[in-house]
Amino acid sequence: MKANRGAADLLAARAQREGRPVTVTFQVTDRCNYECVHCYQEHRDPTEAKRDELTTAEIIRIFDELAAAGVLFLTIMGGEVFVRRDADELLTAAHERGFALKVLSTGHHIHDKRADLLATLRPLQVEMSLYAAGAHTHEQVTRSPGSWARTVAAARRLIERRVPVVLKAPVMEVNLDEIEAMAQLARELGAEYSFDPKITAMENREQGPTALRMTAASVARFYAGPMGEHLATTYGVGTPAAAAIAGADELRPLHHTPCRAGQQSLAINPYGDVWPCNALPLACGNLREQSFDAIWRGSTELAEVRDLRWAKLAECNACELRTFCQRCHGMALVEQGEMRGPSLEACRHAVAVRDELRARGLVPASHVALPPTWDRVDPEGQHHLVATDGKRRSRALRVLT
Repeated sequence: MKANRGAADLLAARAQREGRPVTVTFQVTDRCNYECVHCYQEHRDPTEAKRDELTTAEIIRIFDELAAAGVLFLTIMGGEVFVRRDADELLTAAHERGFALKVLSTGHHIHDKRADLLATLRPLQVEMSLYAAGAHTHEQVTRSPGSWARTVAAARRLIERRVPVVLKAPVMEVNLDEIEAMAQLARELGAEYSFDPKITAMENREQGPTALRMTAASVARFYAGPMGEHLATTYGVGTPAAAAIAGADELRPLHHTPCRAGQQSLAINPYGDVWPCNALPLACGNLREQSFDAIWRGSTELAEVRDLRWAKLAECNACELRTFCQRCHGMALVEQGEMRGPSLEACRHAVAVRDELRARGLVPASHVALPPTWDRVDPEGQHHLVATDGKRRSRALRVLT
């Protein structure tokens, strides 16, 4: 397994040197049979949609263009992938074109026959969202009775067939206390697990999901508990991060880019729009109107994203906490309205990470700097309620603005 991953990394590095795309995330539908409270996607009613989703033939034609462009890794996602009646045909077509395949699903529609099919397709992994170690909290999130049992059953079916499964969850106030139990459940099933501590606004910039974010106290508890050992490993003695903290090097120098969106990876939405990343809803072209190669090589929007460096990001370029920051262009755009500026939620987490490392003795006690944005950062993650004068607005007043 390590040898295969090493080979994949070498291929990806070569593709990047040659200016070819490495990874594409393809959202083949935004329809879903769940109504998850935190979802960042804008789910359209098919009867009211202004555009039709890509057809089977269109998607397979795009697969051919991706293969010709040299794409190595292809992630197929929704919405829920399997609400498309042609989902099995699409996955088979992707496999036949030689992509290293990942599938994102709720697991709701993965019955024995589909699990058999997935086993023959040999995906790198199937990722499924599991929001709690038991049904009650999970179904508070999905708003779909029976969903927890169906996801767990799907995971068992796939693991029995030796399909790698990753159970993943965004961490919210409602499920923070379930994290360790979820990790234990994943281990018992034979699955990997992954937790994301950031909840983002919707792709249409509606801020509703951010109300589910962990409070300041919970964020601190998360980094001290479930993520503590990971931080210790990442920032411990001998790591590049430790060298940066000691001043011997710079972990995120100003000439580096904060992420690879648009550089070695792209996303495609259900209507053929190409985005730099599925979290960065910036239209760079449409595959019903242009070829993939024409968009990859000629999009002015992609060129703009590729040019983003820490040095060109307002306030980030003067921040002393870049070493601890996991900034996202998409969150900056949909929450603060400008991808060239800071993501205030990233600022909040960077301070929490630094404070936990300081408590562990991995950061000097004298390191007390705050981001330049700190007067606009709400400790509870409700940054849209903080005015430019640093005062917090009430939700009632926000409705009037």
